[in-house]
Amino acid sequence: MQEFMNHESPEEKYNLECLMCCLEVFTRLVIEGRISPRQGWSIVIGYVNHGLAGGFAVDVFIFCRAMVFAGCEFGAIAEVYSVAMSLLQTGSSSVTDTERYLEIIQALPYLYLSILETILQNLADGSLEQLHLHRLMSSLSRMDGDLVDLKRVRHAVWERMAKFSDNLMLPSHVRVYALELMQFITDPGRNAKGFSSELQSNVLPWEGWDGSRSIATESETTANRGVQTQTDSSSRFTSTLVALKSSQLVRAISPSIEISPDDLLTVDSAVSCFLRLCGEASSEPHFDALLAILEEWEGLYMIKRDESDSAEAADNANDWGNDDWDEGWESCQEEPVPKETKNDDSISVHPLRECWLEIFKKLVALSRYRDLLKLIDQSMVKSNGFLLDQAGVHSLSQIVLGIDCFAALKVALLFPYEAIQLQCLDAVEEKLKQGGTTDVVGKDHEFLILVLSSGLVSTIVSRSSYGTTFSLLCYTVGNFSRQYQEAQLSSIKHKGRHNHEHNENDFLFLFGRILFPCFLAELVKADQQILAGLLVTKFMHTNPSLSLINIAEASLKKVFGKATSSNTR
Repeated sequence: MQEFMNHESPEEKYNLECLMCCLEVFTRLVIEGRISPRQGWSIVIGYVNHGLAGGFAVDVFIFCRAMVFAGCEFGAIAEVYSVAMSLLQTGSSSVTDTERYLEIIQALPYLYLSILETILQNLADGSLEQLHLHRLMSSLSRMDGDLVDLKRVRHAVWERMAKFSDNLMLPSHVRVYALELMQFITDPGRNAKGFSSELQSNVLPWEGWDGSRSIATESETTANRGVQTQTDSSSRFTSTLVALKSSQLVRAISPSIEISPDDLLTVDSAVSCFLRLCGEASSEPHFDALLAILEEWEGLYMIKRDESDSAEAADNANDWGNDDWDEGWESCQEEPVPKETKNDDSISVHPLRECWLEIFKKLVALSRYRDLLKLIDQSMVKSNGFLLDQAGVHSLSQIVLGIDCFAALKVALLFPYEAIQLQCLDAVEEKLKQGGTTDVVGKDHEFLILVLSSGLVSTIVSRSSYGTTFSLLCYTVGNFSRQYQEAQLSSIKHKGRHNHEHNENDFLFLFGRILFPCFLAELVKADQQILAGLLVTKFMHTNPSLSLINIAEASLKKVFGKATSSNTR
């Protein structure tokens, strides 16, 4: 460095001595392993390329920026910065006024904001280089160094990112990127599927950080007000991100349509907005865009409901002032309170049920029944309730009944509304009596699976009015039994060359292991043991000379025992 610097000036000589002290701290951090060799070389190269040209204050800024861009953690950066600032303060008489009062290094938050400002400006100008921003955000991930300083820096960076993402002059994709980055560092597990692989591999979330809580509780004095404001802030943040993503998706329908956070403020406003979008949709790609928008909104209202529940729980937890606590332990019940039985009123229904009904009507109009069933089926593993209420299912089933009663029954069986199921079942029975599509339905494994899983088999078996439907079920089970045994025989003939793992994913394997025993169990449940025994003997190819009564019970026990053991493995 002495070759680069001119020592004729006392200020320049002092600057070099101060810089050497900072380098000693840097060297110690490398030796201690807090800075990796790769990071160390990156820091040196980054500093040499831009430093050694100004005063000590400028060099401190450039060196700390190089540490941030190299991926160093906050604690290491703060140590170098602390030494530099102590040297500036003790040697103030040897430092020029310009260097002494340089705002960008007066405090760690100013330092980080100065680095961040340049990055955000480049991002707004269309730069695709996001690595530096990822490194800056990741440097604050661990609870490292002085926690008070860390909190101040985090808060300053977060507020600047929030202001940047609220800038309506920026392109929507830039705002979406900024909001997704903020959401990821706050809670990477909330929307894991929605984050890009780049974010998940290059950015570290902030430990112990809730950005909405940090901002919301800054001016609050009570716990209850803090929780409420936190919820409002978090909802606004999430609504903005979802609105921007939705605006990008809706361009497939019309480039002039924009969705604002106010459109998503409440369920009613969201439904109204979605119905307007449906009015603009006229082609199949438009309907796919509507579906993508609705799936984006689903996460928003699920999150809002979770936040509402947590706020309510906090209110209840803080409510120690009511009279119920004055009696001590005497009021505790000794007997457990019986659980309430579930009825139709207790069924959880999706908040956007009207939107889903509109989507389903569009899919029916396009004869996309497979997509319709798939969407309903996939929703069952989520915690946001059934996609339609009873009125919605009734409306949809009436439309589908006019086209295909079997498809209508499939739809009805995916919802817990028995009256609608029976109405569709009546239509199927009438259609079968007229001789309609027995061969096609007899090969429909979806129909068999849905009927068995709905618990409707016992109703079909026990009521004589559904005799034709019951005959269809027996025919379907017999048809798949034959196919299953033919597949098993083929596997034996080929000496096991058919992969067992492949068979596990095959419907016939599912039928033999689960569906057939389930059908037998439903028959037994409906007091049709003789019929169940007959099916088993046919399935097992029992010699006709044997008495059916003598072997039916043993055969059923063997089938149920095998099914139980195979399903518990």
